[in-house]
Order: sequence, then structure tokens, then C-alpha cells
Amino acid sequence: MVRRKLLRLVFLLLPLTLLVSLTFLAAAQPAPAVLAPAGMMTSNGIWLQPGMLLPVYKFLPQTITGDGSVAVASLFSSVGREIAPLEDVVNGRPRFTIVNTQTNSILERYGATGGFNAFNPAEAFNEESRGSIDPAQAQYQACLFLLLNQLFPDNNDIGTPNVQFCDYSFGQFNPYRVSLIKTAAADSTGRALQQETVIGAVVQVPMFVKTGRYSQTPTVPLGGAGGHISLLFKTTDVTEGGGFSLDDAVPGLGAVAMPFFSRSLEFVGNFPTRDPEAVRQQVEQAVWDAYPDADAINVPVPALVYDAPDISQTQAGLEPMLEFEDIEVEVDGEVIVLRTIMVPALQPGSYGPDVAITSPADGSTFTPGTAVALTGSITGGQAPYTYTWSSGDGSLLVTGTLPAAGNVNATATDLEVLSHAGFPAGIVVQLEVEDANGAVRQAAIMLYPSVAPSAFLPALLNNTGLAANAPAPAGASAPEAITAVYRFGVHAGSDYPPYGPGGSDLPGVVPDAIGFRTKMIAFGWTSTYNWWNANAWEKDWRDCSLGGIDCTSGVDRVDFAYYAGHGGPGGLSLPSNKDSTWFDGSNARYSTMRWAGFASCQTLRVQGYAAGSEPIRRWFGAFQGAHMLLGYNSDMADVAFGPRFVDNMRPVTFLGITLSQLSIREAWLKTVFDMNAGKPAYIYAIGTNGVNPVNNKLPRSGDPALPRPFPVSSYHWVWWTF
Repeated sequence: MVRRKLLRLVFLLLPLTLLVSLTFLAAAQPAPAVLAPAGMMTSNGIWLQPGMLLPVYKFLPQTITGDGSVAVASLFSSVGREIAPLEDVVNGRPRFTIVNTQTNSILERYGATGGFNAFNPAEAFNEESRGSIDPAQAQYQACLFLLLNQLFPDNNDIGTPNVQFCDYSFGQFNPYRVSLIKTAAADSTGRALQQETVIGAVVQVPMFVKTGRYSQTPTVPLGGAGGHISLLFKTTDVTEGGGFSLDDAVPGLGAVAMPFFSRSLEFVGNFPTRDPEAVRQQVEQAVWDAYPDADAINVPVPALVYDAPDISQTQAGLEPMLEFEDIEVEVDGEVIVLRTIMVPALQPGSYGPDVAITSPADGSTFTPGTAVALTGSITGGQAPYTYTWSSGDGSLLVTGTLPAAGNVNATATDLEVLSHAGFPAGIVVQLEVEDANGAVRQAAIMLYPSVAPSAFLPALLNNTGLAANAPAPAGASAPEAITAVYRFGVHAGSDYPPYGPGGSDLPGVVPDAIGFRTKMIAFGWTSTYNWWNANAWEKDWRDCSLGGIDCTSGVDRVDFAYYAGHGGPGGLSLPSNKDSTWFDGSNARYSTMRWAGFASCQTLRVQGYAAGSEPIRRWFGAFQGAHMLLGYNSDMADVAFGPRFVDNMRPVTFLGITLSQLSIREAWLKTVFDMNAGKPAYIYAIGTNGVNPVNNKLPRSGDPALPRPFPVSSYHWVWWTF
């Protein structure tokens, strides 16, 4: 591809007539080259120049109470104000949950941010049509609901598009974004059983930071997992009665996510921005380094946004970021789509600390069972600093404060020691630092055991009594009396080749994968593998009969496989260069694995292809006893998706009594919706034995083994458009 140039030279040829004797000719000399002002129009229409000043903010502290959460719940007639909230702790802060068991409606509010989610899972995330969907009406009803309940932010720092009226039907620009929810089905041969059908709509209301008070830029969009307002509708037709709604004021309202609710900001100061084109070129070079054999790479112009965190995460500072979406890499005819890359927009050294792990070196080995001395360096930003050392097995090594720039030390004992098909498997060690202004930066390295533990024995029995590499017999299902020891595994691509330089390519993958793992272990599941970066192999996903190792040391020996990294239509882009970096879904045959979650871009892509050729169909062969695959139709944001996903799968209990529990697919959709992570998709099979896994809930180890939908009678999939 043709790479964009950093600067464009403008040469002004100024003829200068030199009068000399008649024996010489007049000559014209060019003036010195003059550089055009460096700058870029971002993809969201903001002119950005190096050195331009943009403001940074701090979030003001607030106190979130149960009574205050009940008051929020009273905004929704199906939740009400008569139910006492349940209180638990998430990420060290309280969460208040109000469950109306009569209407199956829930409101949860997080003490970390004050934001809330309201939803009825059986209505919002089901596959039934509740009435007609008119996108324009969905936009109108979303605006009307927010306006009537005074839920639009109204302060000096945060805004939304014009909220004085909600009727955009008279040729006015409509700023809201609408995504349709669709479903389709095919029989076991791939022949369509159900053409795509619209069953709902998601409306997103843009939010922005009013930067004009402090800079020449009037507004900058608010984004990230916590910077959005989202509403989900199952119908918009009032004449049909609307069916269920969270609130009587509008029809068909199934879910609302307001993670920024009640937050307020304090101005910290203005800081100079980086050269956006130079940053774009750096990102492009990093992608070329990761994919040296690519036929083409396209790194589009970034957007400028303020990145707000997930609703459950405490964040002190709010800074502008360059958001690189839709990065595409073409390798051997396959298009790989990268998870969104976020880069700080402010000049290094002006805002935020510089963090590095100086010892041991990235890629070093350690002797199992011995202590490993760690040293990190913190400079720049605003002291004092709060720092945390952690490892990829979820262990918190050290946390502390540093009063001034300098080094921080830690000792890691009993680092997790794993082997991958006889090879030592690396473990991530991360240093995360927050300075006094609330700026957060990380550094990470991979360490490898000097000796790998004993290799895995492929004849190990799975939880249905079958050999792990044996195909499921026709019509077989586990007897209800047999209990299961449920197992899971994680593949994580936080750093793509060349490993080490520049730190993590996808820093969001680190808390994503680690969070999924630690939450599943806390729920009682057994971790079978934990493969990162160079140890995350394509062969792990490929069937043994097709040259893979899925049945011996790969994914087809666990019940739940989780992948966080890059992907593409119908496949995964692995961070290891062993054998192949691309796994095509057509090479999947899973008889032991029940569920897989793909936190990657477009792995279950549906949209943009002719009927019958959608990339999601490449996964049909995976269902040799598998239940459901969950992923994205669109690109995915680089967010810590995994821990929230597990939280949403776990039951809500009170005094040991389960009040509610989302199904696995409901939890996936809700997590995407809550975190503004992209446009999800999932696919499952129904067996000729009548087994339908659509409402599978995450079991505990010791629960009865779930029957398998095999042989396959039909395939069913759901996706959200973009």
C-alpha cells in the first residue's frame, strides 16, 4: 500500500531577476522550502495540530448509597421503588442491585462511578419479535424517555446533541446511531430455514466533553466503555400495545446503560498534543512489524475522544486519546481486523508518567520455585505515584506508593509454570502506575520457566466420560446423574511480534484475559491452560484430523475457551508465528468444548455478504457436540471485557438463594451493550436429539453435565448491525 507522508513540502518558486552585465543571462532561484503546518482532520471531524492544547480533567468523588439507587430505580415503572437493594462489592467498591422478581427487571448501580444499568434480560436479549421496529421511532422514543426522566447530562462539562426537542423528522441532522438486531437460521446442510429477521434495535446517544471553556476546540466526543448512553428496544409500535417495557412512558424498552450517570469533572490543566500523523505512522509501522508478510495494511485516520472506563472501574483522570478503528491487514487473501488501538493524544512528558520494567528483560527465563526480582522505572507525570505489580495468573504481587520519580521493586514468588505441548509457556508480569493527576500507564513483559512441567496426557477423560480427543457419538448426551468438573482455558494476544518493543500492542487484553480467568476460578472452574502471545498457537484451535492439536493440548479439552486478541471475518489472528498466524473457523471440530468466547473483531461476521456466504457459516463444522460460539459481527474495542462477562454470567443471590441468573448468551449481549464494546454476534446448534442450548447458564463444577446438541439439526445465529 502507499503510505501517507508525515509532512507535505510546499515549494514556492519566487523568480528573482538578477541584473548583471549584458554578457550574462537573468537567472531565477527558488526560495527555501516552507513546511505546511502539520496537522490532521481526525475521522470525527476535529482539526488536530502538534502542540495544540487540550484539557485534562479529574472525576470528582461522590457517595453512592442504596437509597440513592432506589431513587434511580423508581425511574423505571417495571423496577419500582418498593424493593430493598442488595449490596455486594465489585473491584473494591459497593454495587447496589435491585431485583423485581415479579417483572424480572433489574437495576444495578456501581459505587465506582455512580453509573447504572437497567434491564429485563428475558425481554431485551431474547430471539423473539415483540412487534415492528422503526429506526426513526426508536430514536424518537429514546430521546423522549431520557428527556421525560431528566436523564440527559446537564452541566458545564458534559453534553449531548440538542435535547430541547426529540422530533428529527423534518430534515434535521439526526445524531443518534441505531443498530438493528437480526436473527437467521439454517438446516444441517446450510440451507436457509429462516431469512434474516429484525427483532430489535439499539440506540446510542452521543456524548461529548465541552472543551471550549479551556481550548480552541469546542467539543470532543466522549467514548470508551463508560462514555455512552445506550437504549435497547424490542418494538417501537405503540398501536401494538408495545408488549413489555421497562417503563410505561415508551413501548418495548428492554435495557438502558448509563455508565456516566451522575459523574462530574474538575479541570486539571491544558496539555500539548502529539503530532497525529506521526502517531498514525508509528501505529502503521507497528502493524507492519507484526505482519511482515502482509499484502496490504490500512491504518485509517484516528478519531479524537476522551476515553471513559467501564462502569465498575474507578478512574481518577480523563484524558484525550487517539482511537484507531478499522485497521485492516490482508494476508494471503484473508482480511484481519485489529481490535481498536488507543494511543494517548498528549505529548509524552507533558502529561502522564513514563513507565518501564527495566529488569528482568522481556523474554527472560526464571527457575521454577525461585523468587524473581522485578525492577520498574517511573518518571514524568505528577508525583506521587500509586503502582501495582501483577502477574498473568491473576496474582497481585505488590502495591504501593512512590513519592517522587524513581524505581519500584517487587519480588515474584511461585510464578505460574506451564508447558505448551512440551514447550515452556510464558507468563505476563505487569506494572501499572497512576499519577497524582489520575493518568494511568502500564508496562508488561513475558517471563518463561527454564524447565517446562510434564507434558499433557491426551487420553485424559473429559467430563462426560469420553476421551478428550474422541468424537461425540451420534445422539449421545450425558446422563443427568453424571456431574461435571468444568474446565476452561484462555488464549490472549496482548503483544504481537516483534514481542517486547513498545510494550503491549493491546493493553486492554491484559485485564480482559486475566479478569476472565480469575473470575472463572473464583466461580469454581478449573483452569486447564493459559496461553499468551508467542504461546497462543493456531494449532490449538485446529482439529487433530486436520493437522491441529485441539484434542491433545489445545482447546477441545475444556468446556469454555476464551480468546482475546485480533480476528477477522470467520477466523482468529493469533499472536504466535508458529505454523500459522491465521485460524480459519472452517478447521474447527469441537466435541468436548461447549462454549467459546471470541473477544476479537468480526470473528462471527455476518453483515456485508451475500446470503449463504456469510463468514459466520465457516463455523458450522465446529458443532460436533459444541453448544454455542460468541463473538462480534463488527470491530471490537480494546476493553477489559472478560471480567464483566463472567460477572454477568454468575447468579444474583441473597442469603444463598438465587434470585436471577442470565443465560450465557444474555450475559454476552448485556456485557457488549453495557460496555459499548462493538456489535455482537453468536451462533448455536440444535441437535436432532432435541437439545437446544440457547438458554444454557454457566454451571458450577459439580452440577449435572449438560447434554450435547449432536448430531446437528439446525444452526441459529443473532447479530447486531453497524
